[in-house]
Amino acid sequence: MSDRASAVGVLFDLDGTLVDSLPTIAEAMSRTLGDFGHEVAPDTILPLIGAPMQTLAQQLTEVSDEVAAEMYERYLRLYYDEFIQTTQPLAGASELLDRLGAAGARLGVVTNKNEHGGKLMVEILGWERHFDVVVGRDTTPHPKPAPDGPLHALAALGIAPEDAAFVGDTEFDMAAAQSASVDIRIGLLGARSATQLEASGATHIVETLDEVDAIILESRAAGRAAVGG
Repeated sequence: MSDRASAVGVLFDLDGTLVDSLPTIAEAMSRTLGDFGHEVAPDTILPLIGAPMQTLAQQLTEVSDEVAAEMYERYLRLYYDEFIQTTQPLAGASELLDRLGAAGARLGVVTNKNEHGGKLMVEILGWERHFDVVVGRDTTPHPKPAPDGPLHALAALGIAPEDAAFVGDTEFDMAAAQSASVDIRIGLLGARSATQLEASGATHIVETLDEVDAIILESRAAGRAAVGG
């Protein structure tokens, strides 16, 4: 078996998982909705982040598909002009990526940002060397919670779902990973409760990113031991 075939793949969500972007996303979305005459506080938006922004806009305002698309375009301009450059990594994120890379894991991003936004975020944080693939909501026909994104990323990495893990903080992440038959699905507490994450497919729950690599590498080692008899 080649080293590529035996490697573990780890897919990450970005917002709320690796980067502390949820407050700025909520603020940008609140301002966008206000521009269209809908006053929605950032605190109302914050617990709903995870779905594609057009879906979120319709959930909050019940506008038409056409108006939701206009809102999304306005949001993108505002977010990229004023907010994304200030986004900081979550505690332990860079260190986790370093440890996984040193262990030989192949890493990818699957985000509900568009692909440009996902790649821009990775670039802003200096993480290009860690990620071989960045999949956005527009990379495949259907964004999370559909399995398209994880399957696309794993194909690009040359990793089978049974040799992969997905780390995310919402039900959209867990459901997408479960639908793609990703073996290890790690839910990070914060945006959602443990109950919500487990109900949508999480196999493990963590409070911090410091716990993630041990779960992945120990599960991988246990699996190899079982195969070896």
